[in-house]
Amino acid sequence: MARLPRIQFPNAFYHVIVRGNQQQAIFSGDTDRMAYLELLNRYKKKCGFILYAYVLMNNHVHLLVETPEMPISKIMQMLNFTYAQYFNRKYGKVGHLFQGRYKSFLCDRDQYLLSLVRYIHLNPVRAKIANEPHVYRWSSHGEYMGKNSGMVDVDRVLRLFSENKALARRLYSRFVNEATREGRDESYYKGIEQQILGDEKFIEKVAKAAGRTEESIRKPSIETLLKEVERLTGVKREEIIVRSRSAQAVFARGLLIGAWRESGGRIADLQSILKRDISTLSKSSRVVDSSEGRESIKKLMKRLYSLIQA
Repeated sequence: MARLPRIQFPNAFYHVIVRGNQQQAIFSGDTDRMAYLELLNRYKKKCGFILYAYVLMNNHVHLLVETPEMPISKIMQMLNFTYAQYFNRKYGKVGHLFQGRYKSFLCDRDQYLLSLVRYIHLNPVRAKIANEPHVYRWSSHGEYMGKNSGMVDVDRVLRLFSENKALARRLYSRFVNEATREGRDESYYKGIEQQILGDEKFIEKVAKAAGRTEESIRKPSIETLLKEVERLTGVKREEIIVRSRSAQAVFARGLLIGAWRESGGRIADLQSILKRDISTLSKSSRVVDSSEGRESIKKLMKRLYSLIQA
């Protein structure tokens, strides 16, 4: 789909996800993980960003950062480029180490800070490579529990639990452990314009801070999406909505659902319109995984974005 410009402004708060190209491993051992953390700490000092949490998995990394001055794009460009150089030189490789464009979700810090810290630290548990978060060495959870390397700004989070640091750590640990059996929460990966996690007030705040109109960062309406799918595919909306099983209607319906998800909408929002359960809608959206579907959704999202910006 079309690449949208990143939203950046001073003191923005981001959940960043960096993945290996074609799901390849970006760490071959602990030496590589140490090298990545050393670079992360180096650029933290150089760029002056605030690091709330991190976790290094086998083929991806999660970072939770706040950028007082330098844009997130410059920070990640330096970090990814330098680590890729290190990795390729060490293992005699060429080509891309990371999967295209990293993901960065601009988040409402007041609403998401604690839940994202917990979510990031529970990645190894959800991946079943650790029974409890404190067992996994390659996350910032240990710093929150008192292993002080000085790289993570734990005090900003711990103070939300208590001014007494010992009590704050106990409360934080309880907060994290309460969610150890929870699965992957998809809501952290779906935002307005694929970039923003927050309510209407936060959208207004972002629009003002970024110097953009509020409308430019809203997701398109379902009505607009229906019209554009109809225009692109030539399938009438009546065929999309009713239970037509023609190949064209099935494709258009799946394109509608896929585009709605890409725009940050919930599948549940389409239930009353398409008269189908969430499982059926989710299966229908898989048409965008085909080569034709990927090309169509790319055109559709580019068109939708141009309409929003107009």
